[in-house]
Amino acid sequence: MNVPSTLPAKSALFSCSRRATTAFLAFATILAPTFCPTAAAPQASTIVTLAKIRQAWVYDLRTKQLEPILKFYAPDAVFLQPNGERITGTAALRNLFQTIMATFHSDLTLHSQNLETSGDLAYDSGDFQETLTTIATGAKITSKGSYIIIFKRQPNGSWQIVQHVWTGTPPPGT
Repeated sequence: MNVPSTLPAKSALFSCSRRATTAFLAFATILAPTFCPTAAAPQASTIVTLAKIRQAWVYDLRTKQLEPILKFYAPDAVFLQPNGERITGTAALRNLFQTIMATFHSDLTLHSQNLETSGDLAYDSGDFQETLTTIATGAKITSKGSYIIIFKRQPNGSWQIVQHVWTGTPPPGT
């Protein structure tokens, strides 16, 4: 039996409809954020949440709230100090903050330059200025530098610090 070896030609209607569908999908993708602002709302909400965490962290440091400040960190969080020392885990962070809070009064100011999210990770990067007042002597130590805080969304939806980095010259005696 002889079967023709050529397939029937595509109709012009099919070709036109395919191009129209592709153009429509591209157009809809471009305009979706304009007509559906809720797509950007979760990221904006996350940015606000992370900014509030940063502010609460500074407040807890200034007011020497050890337990609340530790709750911002994941159990295996890493804190990198300006001198290069790597402090890892809850027990080590507790020791660090207990020492800081027992030795100094902090007047820390953070100036966020960039706060972004991507999926379950986020980072806050900026500059800091701090005046530490030594409790024993009243001596003031001023320092400034940069920081970066990396957050990870936890299974319960909360955000915790997983990496915290300070740069700059460490104040003498710290």
